Amino acid sequence: MNDIKYCTRCGVKISDINTADYYSHIRIKYCDVCRERANQEQTLLRVHALRKRRREKNKLLDTQLELLKEENALLRDRIIALREQVKQ
Repeated sequence: MNDIKYCTRCGVKISDINTADYYSHIRIKYCDVCRERANQEQTLLRVHALRKRRREKNKLLDTQLELLKEENALLRDRIIALREQVKQ
């Protein structure tokens, strides 16, 4: 195991096993400045993926809606035709 950890982005020393808690030492990846940037980038990626999933879902819903509209129009026409047959 590494006794000294460095920031994976900028290379600054961020932790020493002799002075830090073991669990915080093995968990830490970034210095304070880089952690903020990394969190922003990860959030941006998450939001981008969420918006992409939402767009795809909305496209499917729109397609289903159009199909249902067509089906309803055909059923309405069929009902009108049946009513006319009954009247005659």
